[in-house]
Amino acid sequence: MEEETRPELAPMKEVPSFVEEAYFSGGRIGDAIDWCIVRQDREIHCDVQGILTDSKSEVRIKGRVLASKKGVVTRRIVLRLEEDLRRKRAGELDSVLTVGSDSTSQEDIAASQITLQNYLKRNMSADVYYDGKDLQQAAKDLTKMRGREILCTVWGHRASDKLRMTVKGDLVSSASKPAPILPEGFLEVRVEPEDKVGSPKIYLIAQPQLLIGPFSNPVMTVIAEKVLIQPFAWKEAPAYRDVLVARNLTVAIKSGKKLIENVSFAIREGEMLAIIGESGAGKSTAIKALIGDIPSTGVARIAGVDSRNAQKVRYFFGYCPQDLSYMYETFTPLENIVAFGKQYDLPEWQLIQEGKTLLRDFGILEKGNEPTAKLSGGEQRRVSVAIALVHRPKVLLMDEPTSGLDPDNRNELWHFLDTVNKEYGTSIVVVTHYPAEAEYCDKVAVFVRGKSLVSFGSPAKLKESLPSRGFAVGVVLEDIDPRAKTVLESVEGAKFVLQRGELLKVFTDEPLEVIAERCMAALKEQGVRVKIVKVRALADMVDYYIAVTRGLVTGSIEK
Repeated sequence: MEEETRPELAPMKEVPSFVEEAYFSGGRIGDAIDWCIVRQDREIHCDVQGILTDSKSEVRIKGRVLASKKGVVTRRIVLRLEEDLRRKRAGELDSVLTVGSDSTSQEDIAASQITLQNYLKRNMSADVYYDGKDLQQAAKDLTKMRGREILCTVWGHRASDKLRMTVKGDLVSSASKPAPILPEGFLEVRVEPEDKVGSPKIYLIAQPQLLIGPFSNPVMTVIAEKVLIQPFAWKEAPAYRDVLVARNLTVAIKSGKKLIENVSFAIREGEMLAIIGESGAGKSTAIKALIGDIPSTGVARIAGVDSRNAQKVRYFFGYCPQDLSYMYETFTPLENIVAFGKQYDLPEWQLIQEGKTLLRDFGILEKGNEPTAKLSGGEQRRVSVAIALVHRPKVLLMDEPTSGLDPDNRNELWHFLDTVNKEYGTSIVVVTHYPAEAEYCDKVAVFVRGKSLVSFGSPAKLKESLPSRGFAVGVVLEDIDPRAKTVLESVEGAKFVLQRGELLKVFTDEPLEVIAERCMAALKEQGVRVKIVKVRALADMVDYYIAVTRGLVTGSIEK
């Protein structure tokens, strides 16, 4: 008899399991900047310890790297503040901070220690940072950023009395012009009153100059030191805990018949969810309700946005239908991306830029000039995913993406989806009728016709709910024998038997060694030829799905 053991399961973590980490002293900030530049297409996080140059107090922060610059005079890393780790806090820190060497007096922080972390995720942020003196370049760049709304945050001082100010509001206009000493850049930012009473104020944002100042009202002029441009801030989601939530979700037709009833589950950001079940069980209905495509009752939210708010929630999910014929066959992949991407109010320049990046990442950039109809089925599926991801959604929903594919191509597609999940940090929901594919995911939702959702949880937890925590006595026959299942079901202590070809698994709550001996004896007595008996055969998601859909075990919903 052979024994098969269950591998140790890694504990669930809030942070990725792998990280590339590097440590630098403040005196080696040039090396730290080089490290960031090499990985500039990745999302880099940073832990900084040092001194605030304005107050000379100790500081420790965590942040995301926005920019890094290594010039003859200037050496800085710019961070978007994520966590203030100071023991003693005197005042609030700016949400954007510049970090220099341990001897700098020009940056916000003189660093004594810098720890850089790369979780191998693609940098999905569209935020852009500019120094105040680079305002002219900002004005030029903004001429092509014609999104529906651009959010601008400026740190600087008022021209009239040099009072420190932070201005945050919608960008009204931008302009640049030559000047006698240096070229000048100007922005106009509209700031709404905090109490929503009164008229908004329009501030003129100007860059520092040697001799020539802005010709405007100095009280309403801010000389910029740091500028953060968020060109697509109108797509920002509200604060949320779970990126996708269904709570008591119910869909009924006019006759009163309920297609799904009281469906409740949630996934965290970055998780993959498989929705499995037979045809007519309500899988696709649940997805349509989650994206607000059909009327429903209960709670359905994506990235904290109510799915009934169709005009807003659409920016936070991407959808790949099973049928690939929705794409324009005579269009190239990039033309398809641009054509479908325009529904998200994104400018064409960004769709082209994002589209090329996605096609390159997906290994089909060289097919970018061919009609989509000439691509293979797998390549068309990748184009479909690129279309769904071009607007950088929080959740990617896919309906039966592996239907009709052979096992090798199904495995290849799942490895591709795993790469998308890790590289882009996108949560993925896949509807599938292959229970085995649920093994690729963090969470599984099982639907049964007439009962809606019957099980939800991680594959490991669901399988552990089977008798003997998911272990069974495994019997491999020499040849398929129709008597074997009946013989094993009659063994004392056997709860139920599942058969797939020559392999039968006997599930029991009694000691497996004892049941294995009884199984061998019973089969031998009936003349059923046995090749191998495994004392501890591991259950898989196919076993769990069969057991729960046949009513052999009761499903469980993870809270």
